[in-house]
Amino acid sequence: MSLNELVFRFIAGGVVIVLISLLGKSKNEFLAGIAVLFPIVTVVGYYFLSFTSEPQILQKQVQFSLLALPAVLGFLLALYFTIHRLPIVYSLIAGILVWSAIAVPAALLGSRFLR
Repeated sequence: MSLNELVFRFIAGGVVIVLISLLGKSKNEFLAGIAVLFPIVTVVGYYFLSFTSEPQILQKQVQFSLLALPAVLGFLLALYFTIHRLPIVYSLIAGILVWSAIAVPAALLGSRFLR
């Protein structure tokens, strides 16, 4: 990974975080919620992977990413149901634990069946 790529990823991620923070302060919950779901890391990652990978390899990586969707949904549901009962840090930890419980088996299944 080149220095330019690292700097670009850092700046792109930082810009999105700042925008999400600003949207959250604007009291427009809908826009803030949508902004959180914008896949900037995925977009930048696939963009740079396209320089070093064949289309068939990228397609396989997209298949593995699709396996992660239930884990992301699990994270969001755990966060939704715990956010009023627990401090935010514990809610995020709960979400990460749920994400892990779904993502690990999904990755194992994917590595076995999506070759």
